[in-house]
Amino acid sequence: MLNKRLQACAAWVTTGGVVCDVGTDHAYLAAELLRREICKHVIASDIREGPLQAAKRTLEQAGLLEQATLKLSDGLQQIDGKDVTDVVIAGMGGETIIHILASCEWIQNGVNLILQPMTKIPLLRQWLAENGYAIERENIVKENQFFYTVMQVHYDGKQRKLTSLEAEIGVQDWNAPAVQAYLQRKKRRFQEIAIQMQKGNQLEAETYQWLAKEIDVYMQKTEQDTGTERKM
Repeated sequence: MLNKRLQACAAWVTTGGVVCDVGTDHAYLAAELLRREICKHVIASDIREGPLQAAKRTLEQAGLLEQATLKLSDGLQQIDGKDVTDVVIAGMGGETIIHILASCEWIQNGVNLILQPMTKIPLLRQWLAENGYAIERENIVKENQFFYTVMQVHYDGKQRKLTSLEAEIGVQDWNAPAVQAYLQRKKRRFQEIAIQMQKGNQLEAETYQWLAKEIDVYMQKTEQDTGTERKM
């Protein structure tokens, strides 16, 4: 059984396609996609031999090895992209995901990108926007005390410039309970940072104060539009 963040990634995979699971680790996602017949073939890649062998064992035990290709690869550099419909990059830092995407051209040919960054999420959103990638939708998943962001992205060649708030928050369903909880946490964090920076960098403090205020404005507007009551 996949954890919630990998379930969220699997939900946006193209039915009947060929999926490249970058940084597959133990190939849990790859095995589940094949087991549920969501895709017809998986390329399970990893930069290290150890995780790739663990992936092989997982697929062998599930009787799915014949439907998978194991590939030792630095990101997508050793993947030719032939017939690939989807690329999943989950559990990596935002800067690493940027490096992987920037080093591969064939993902710009209509490939469905599913990204689950662990860090530097605003930086990743801004890079995507500036480099011709459209974020179609996002999902916030809460697992235990942690929040995870999953993005569905495609290349359309249109350059965009995000505001600070758009880079921080992304394309969200503001009514979703997990998103509401996530935004509350973000708002409190921005308020804390603003207080910490008031004596050192007033301009930065004002930026974080503005972000916290804007989140609150959006949340209040959502409540008014839907008639819902906020729970603090």
